Amino acid sequence: MNHNYIILFLVFFACLAVRTSYELLKKSGKISEQNTPAFITVLVAMILLWVSWFAMCPMDAFKIDLPAIARMIGLALFVVGIGLAFTALAQLKGVEHIDHLVTTGLFSITRHPMYVGFVFWIVGWAIYHGAALSLVPGMVCIGNIVFWARLEDERLLVTYGERYKKYKEETLF
Repeated sequence: MNHNYIILFLVFFACLAVRTSYELLKKSGKISEQNTPAFITVLVAMILLWVSWFAMCPMDAFKIDLPAIARMIGLALFVVGIGLAFTALAQLKGVEHIDHLVTTGLFSITRHPMYVGFVFWIVGWAIYHGAALSLVPGMVCIGNIVFWARLEDERLLVTYGERYKKYKEETLF
């Protein structure tokens, strides 16, 4: 197996651990969203996470030769995922310190369009490259994304109470 793939694999998991640790520290009250050094650390970790993912899949040692239509579906999922994530980011006008509940646009359909976009681009990129081995860390990442979304739901329920509860009942994931 390619040594660069192994390095990217390890970077990917280290970055997942950084992000998940940050979320758990926020939940426990040991760190604040206003902690700029922590936020910058997590932002860098997320950038490295995505860079490692995008570099890992083309290097996958256990590629599956998929039909062209499957690869195009993967590419379409990836593009839709990118669109969802960046549109949601634009609607939020940031990733931390959001001081209002966003319920319009993509957020009128799903509470977590950015996370849905991440899932689409993880799955889509792996399919596009026929990257069978890379689906393992991809699925772990998707599990983390679901966990992050649940933590976010908990925080928003505390912050917005019944308003968020009603919004949660009216939207998907």
